[in-house]
Amino acid sequence: MSQNVSNIPVYKQNYAQNYGQNNTANNQSFSAGAISNGSIVENNPILKQAAKAKENDGGGFFANFLIATAGMFGLNEFLNRNLQGDYDKTILKKMEDGIDNIAAKPKAQKGISYVSKKMSQLKQWLEKKELYQTLINKQSLGGPTVESQAAGVRGHLATRGVEAIKKYIDVQTKAGNGSAADVQNLKNLLTRVEKESYKHLDEIVNGIKNSGADTTKILSKKPWWGFGIVKNKVNLQEILNKYNLVKNYKNLPNAAGKMPSIGQRAVGTMMRTAECITNGMFGGKGLVLIQSIFIAMALQEARKAEKGEKTGSFFGSLFEQMSYIGAIGLQMRVVNALAGLKFIGWDKSSHTAYQAAMKAVNEAAKTGDAAAYNAAKNTINNIKSTALNGKKLSFFQKVLKGIGNIFSFGRLNETIRPLKGIKASWAPWALKTGLGYAGRGAFLFFAVIPVIASIAKNIGYAIFGRPTKTIAREKAKEEAEKLAAQQEQEKTAQEQNQQAVNTQPQQPASMQPQNPQQTQQTAKPGNLLETMQNMKNNPIASQSIYQAGTQTAKKSPEEEAGIKRTYVPNAVLGIENPVNPASSRAAQIDAVLRQADIAEANAQKYL
Repeated sequence: MSQNVSNIPVYKQNYAQNYGQNNTANNQSFSAGAISNGSIVENNPILKQAAKAKENDGGGFFANFLIATAGMFGLNEFLNRNLQGDYDKTILKKMEDGIDNIAAKPKAQKGISYVSKKMSQLKQWLEKKELYQTLINKQSLGGPTVESQAAGVRGHLATRGVEAIKKYIDVQTKAGNGSAADVQNLKNLLTRVEKESYKHLDEIVNGIKNSGADTTKILSKKPWWGFGIVKNKVNLQEILNKYNLVKNYKNLPNAAGKMPSIGQRAVGTMMRTAECITNGMFGGKGLVLIQSIFIAMALQEARKAEKGEKTGSFFGSLFEQMSYIGAIGLQMRVVNALAGLKFIGWDKSSHTAYQAAMKAVNEAAKTGDAAAYNAAKNTINNIKSTALNGKKLSFFQKVLKGIGNIFSFGRLNETIRPLKGIKASWAPWALKTGLGYAGRGAFLFFAVIPVIASIAKNIGYAIFGRPTKTIAREKAKEEAEKLAAQQEQEKTAQEQNQQAVNTQPQQPASMQPQNPQQTQQTAKPGNLLETMQNMKNNPIASQSIYQAGTQTAKKSPEEEAGIKRTYVPNAVLGIENPVNPASSRAAQIDAVLRQADIAEANAQKYL
């Protein structure tokens, strides 16, 4: 009886489908679910934009790229040309004056005064907080590349200044003036500032002013990446004018000690925003090619936007993508600040001394000076033991210190190098620094960049309008694509499971369900004793029973399905086919009926 229950065809089909689908789904949950459904892509704006770039637009993107490139080169040339002469005659000076005239109106003055007062109160409150002081004034230091980027607009301008000085020296040398006083002064300046130029912007500017060089002389060069078409023009006056704009942006006093006006600060901030165009890498024009790609992608977003939302879509996308490069300095400073949390509770002098000692120990390691190396290590240990001045950190401070230790793990400037010549120490140091930089890179890519990009996009929406209909349409499209991908996965899984069922090996004849008519010919229905006696007298049948139960050491189908029984299977009925493990009712019925069969067989022995 129980054999008939377990042989209902739907059980076998349901089991194969349920078990197979669940197993397939589990195996594909990350590869298919996370990637195909786009959860990883959506969490990072760079990956998201790269995914969008795969869409075929019939050549529209390339046309937009050419237009953007021409426009960006023109804007770059316009801004730099303005800064290569008398600043008071530039359009930037006119913008300063116009903004100052607006700011001088009574209503504007009232608003400016209110904002300034609140900002001053906020700063005074923050300066009393240990956490704020640590994040701002006790930052960790990375390697030269990281610190150059962290210097932001000052670092870029210093790099641009070194390039301009080199061009001036080259031009004057080719003209036969290589021994002139101005050239020699600039050469001496380069020897002091070129290695870590981002630290020496003030010295670079003062050196140019005091060199006696002709700051208005235009220096033209065709960079290698321009294929002979692009001309990179610069002069030393451009560096001096940009330096004043940087001071205005930083709200620093000028040579006469006067603080910048509202207009000066506004124009300085504008130039800070455009720093990648005007004073960045490749002499200020190489990045135009990258930015042109961003503009072309923003134009594509605008073209696909709903009517009336094209402007907001364009600027939202542009702000988001420009932040990838424009906020590199901010990204580096975020890492520096978080890594600097390991100095929480330290006084400022201890932090400064520690940085100097770390620089000394690593320089000694490079040269192989063992005495200086060991002395610097002792200094570092002494600073660590006295930096807290006997204070004990609270639980919250200890947590912050732990975060700082994680983010500063393996930083070049704060990890002691092995002494030159000691090869055994090289591998652990290389592994530590490599893991540290890989971890911080991942943190920036997946945690910092998405936040900055989201803020930049929302700023664009706030100024030019949020494309609500376009966003809703794109979201609906993405949901539809996810659903289609999920349905395709389920369809594939079902096909694989059905194929597995169809190719399942057949059971031996002794394990196949018996034909009811054949059973009636050999024994009376329900008379299990007679059936057992007949098979006992038949050596062949007896052997078949034995072989059916012991012919293989493999698990039975029901054991493979995860079903455990508390009784011995009926030898007459044979090993039953697996029941559906999800159907507890069927399993209970099978157990009860099988126990009844055994009880009947035992009772017949005594009748």
